Amino acid sequence: MEKTNTPLDATSVEKIAETFAALGQISRLQIVRLLLSAYPKGLPAGEIQQNLGISAPTLSHHLDKLRQVGLLNMEKDRQWIWYSIRPETLKLLIDFFYAECCTRNQVVELDPGELPTKSSQNSCC
Repeated sequence: MEKTNTPLDATSVEKIAETFAALGQISRLQIVRLLLSAYPKGLPAGEIQQNLGISAPTLSHHLDKLRQVGLLNMEKDRQWIWYSIRPETLKLLIDFFYAECCTRNQVVELDPGELPTKSSQNSCC
């Protein structure tokens, strides 16, 4: 099996904005929600298409965009391509807001051990 992914750079506000922009499209948000419900295994592209009723070319475009911004893993298994959520990317997005809104104004004290790192490999939820 071949596995590909694109990690989100935790220090890049531009990358974080790009990731949120990708989630701002309704079909992509539906894809992410569906894949969250299938975590950690994910789903093959055909099953995503069947569940959401999106044409194959349109689905391919959306999956590629989500993969490019680091939200999805793509894994080839014989003739199927499986997609799954990258929980570490979702955590980085949440940590970005937490650090900005809570620690900058010192509303909440952040333990240094809670700061997001590039090598963050936390499990989902």
